[in-house]
Amino acid sequence: MFDIVPIENTSIEIIDGDRGKNYPKQTDFYDKGYCLFLNAKNVTVSGFDFQNTIFITQEHDELLRKGKLTRGDIVLTTRGTVGNVAIYDENVPYDNIRINSGMVILRNTKNEYCNEYLYYLLQSKFVQNQIHSIKTGSAQPQLPIKLLKKIDLIIPPLSVQKNIANKITSLQKKISKNKYYIRILEELIQAIYKDWFIDFNFSKDIDQHREGIPNGWVYSNVFNNINEIREKNIDNLNYPVLSVVKEGEFKLSDDVFTKQVYSKKTTNYKIVRRNQVAYNPARANIGSIAMLTDFDVGLVSPIYVVFELKETITPTFFYYYMKQPMFLENIKHHAIGTTRQNFPFEAFKMFDIIVPPMELQLRFEEIAKPIEQKIAKLKEENDVLAEIRDTLLPKLISGELPVEVGEAQ
Repeated sequence: MFDIVPIENTSIEIIDGDRGKNYPKQTDFYDKGYCLFLNAKNVTVSGFDFQNTIFITQEHDELLRKGKLTRGDIVLTTRGTVGNVAIYDENVPYDNIRINSGMVILRNTKNEYCNEYLYYLLQSKFVQNQIHSIKTGSAQPQLPIKLLKKIDLIIPPLSVQKNIANKITSLQKKISKNKYYIRILEELIQAIYKDWFIDFNFSKDIDQHREGIPNGWVYSNVFNNINEIREKNIDNLNYPVLSVVKEGEFKLSDDVFTKQVYSKKTTNYKIVRRNQVAYNPARANIGSIAMLTDFDVGLVSPIYVVFELKETITPTFFYYYMKQPMFLENIKHHAIGTTRQNFPFEAFKMFDIIVPPMELQLRFEEIAKPIEQKIAKLKEENDVLAEIRDTLLPKLISGELPVEVGEAQ
């Protein structure tokens, strides 16, 4: 068994951000700029994500003191979503990055440890369980630095740390490569959808337009192309209970919540079937609306709205219609209420949709389906790799599995 030491007894420095008078206001942020200013979405359970970025100018960056990253630093979220971890290694494409007020930097100041090992250790259940047991607050969870310092770390010899990091990194690189391919394939389908159904570039022979759209296309609204479904699980069948998360996906409820939040008796729950769409009216404005594609049938809370598509539109066409930025913007715009917004089903009357001929929708489906199948295979492979990684890591860290010191480079 390796040594177990609290952070306060190591040479790891915990660095807070600059929260003084020069802390950036909303008007100080830009879409592009000199210094990336991290937001909560940038630090996830699986490392950095730079899909949504904000920047400050060089002049503003120089006004701030603490909180700027150097290569090798580890970022830990300490407010709101507590315990997400990311490492600022050579793969990050930004040379100037600062943390926000809900994060801290863990810096290996004396190079006594392997940065990658520390990163994987902080992601492990050994550390994450400690974080979630000592965090404070319920409405707004927090991890104060004085508590963070008490967290225990498993510290093997440096050569062993490097070998553990090498083993996990090889798996992580494959996962990251697959994620890159997944993103490229998803962007490819989105580009085809936009080219055909928004820019009308699906054929070189189209030159006759009526009211700005090709002949044979129909101006409509979403409401006229869907039917609400209120099928209940009256036979109490053992279907999986699902939730729609803000990323616009169905997840097993047990995977979303740390404890069972649904009733043992589910006769009042609504049934949702493959290619139907469901959403929580109180959370649709943050993106919690999705089409069921990974299950044949499931159950959702009675408060959910479920609808199916009429024969005028295919599931594939509507799935990518829902992925357009304007779709979520429309939901936000038509949600009603002040303290707690709700999105009523009837609001879909306000969602314009230009319905192409069925032949063209089916041609798009023929192109999209093989790409989607490739994406699904890559995701399945990543699930297997992640399971291997998560099983291997605690055994290596605890010393249960031997680590060959000679492998270190």
